Amino acid sequence: MIITYNSLSYTGLMEGYSMTRKTDVVVNDYATSRVPADQKKSDWDVAIVTAGFCIAMSGLFTGSAMAAGLTFQQALIAAILGNTILTIYGTFLGIAGAKEGVSTSMLARHSFGRQGSKLVSLVLALTMLGWFSVQVGFFGTTIHAMFPSGGFLTNAKVSGFWGGILMLLTAYYGYKGLSLLSKIVIPLIFVTSIIGIAAAVNQSGGWSALSIIVPEARIGISTGIVIAVGSFAAGASAQADITRYAKSAKSAVIATIFGYLGANLFVIMAGFITTLATGAGDLPNAMLMLGLGIPALIVLIGAQWTTNDNNLYTASLGLANILKVKKSVIVLVTGVLATLVGVAGLADYFIGWLVILGTGVPPMAGVIVADYYAVKNQKYDYGAGTTYANWNVWAVVSWAVGGIFGYFVHWGSGSVNSLVISFVLYVVLMKVFDKSRIGHIGEHIEQPLILETEGA
Repeated sequence: MIITYNSLSYTGLMEGYSMTRKTDVVVNDYATSRVPADQKKSDWDVAIVTAGFCIAMSGLFTGSAMAAGLTFQQALIAAILGNTILTIYGTFLGIAGAKEGVSTSMLARHSFGRQGSKLVSLVLALTMLGWFSVQVGFFGTTIHAMFPSGGFLTNAKVSGFWGGILMLLTAYYGYKGLSLLSKIVIPLIFVTSIIGIAAAVNQSGGWSALSIIVPEARIGISTGIVIAVGSFAAGASAQADITRYAKSAKSAVIATIFGYLGANLFVIMAGFITTLATGAGDLPNAMLMLGLGIPALIVLIGAQWTTNDNNLYTASLGLANILKVKKSVIVLVTGVLATLVGVAGLADYFIGWLVILGTGVPPMAGVIVADYYAVKNQKYDYGAGTTYANWNVWAVVSWAVGGIFGYFVHWGSGSVNSLVISFVLYVVLMKVFDKSRIGHIGEHIEQPLILETEGA
């Protein structure tokens, strides 16, 4: 079967609409169109996928980092406040995704322009693919550390490779793949984490003994909040990629709260408690010290898999906004390449660059949120006949200024600072220049894109 992409005249749009709806989900998972109402998912389905995205090894190490300088009470306050911040701006993007039925990259077409949104898509894709590579490499080295005598399959590079392939498989099948995996893995992670936490608390002498441990170094609650926000700032900026399948704004809010104030908060505190009680740097190693090898393996594979498939999924949605290629092909090609980069250990050299990108993603989200809520009053159009600017200079300027401010000003959270600055600046600039159209470069009228099938 040969699949070709053709731009059709408006008179042929209605004849092709039915076929577009039927094939777009199979070929592209609605990467560049609205998710139809009959394809929306239940509240629980969207919530469990969000939880899968949030339950990551990075959360465990966030908790571990907090254990180096916070007491139990301080860490709990910092984790709650940090995830509240993530929930707030993740919810705004999540609601927009649910109402419009489109991803973050598609939302950006209205604020950044038709061509400008491709820049947003590229940054999101690079960020998520970069972290995919980093986590693949980390997965391989951790599997080897856990099972050093396991032979060929637990070799760091080999296990990194098969881990990466596992992670791309569910992203290949789109939202359905993410949902199925999350429904299986999240309950297992939760149960095994509870077992590990209970064992760690018991070893330390109980909750009362744990709560009075005072670390030698003191970093303060404000620094703890920064750590919590920074650990998933880029992820919250892509919340629309998940909630575009939500049936309502309420569903998007529930999913975001469940993901951040539920799953992410739990994972951070799990990492904190086990580190404080055992001195280990992460939950799987703490479990190994407590004789819980199999639960540790479940947590390791599950936490990595449910997050990294979302990383790749988000990256593929962004690239689908740039390339006229099937999303499944994008997932396969970029997933394999990112896996090889991670296995080769090259991703270790990209972490500094990825941190810069991570600082740059929240202000991008700030511009999108500002445009949708404060400038356009939650009224977006998509599909044939929609008119966009090719570029909106003010969106790019606001993004850049917010990112620079967040990177160089170290007061508070750089991620939050950059988001707030970009939001405020964009609203001001649009109020001043939008009616005159100054700063809008070019014009793009969307043509209907119909997928035709030829052959058998």
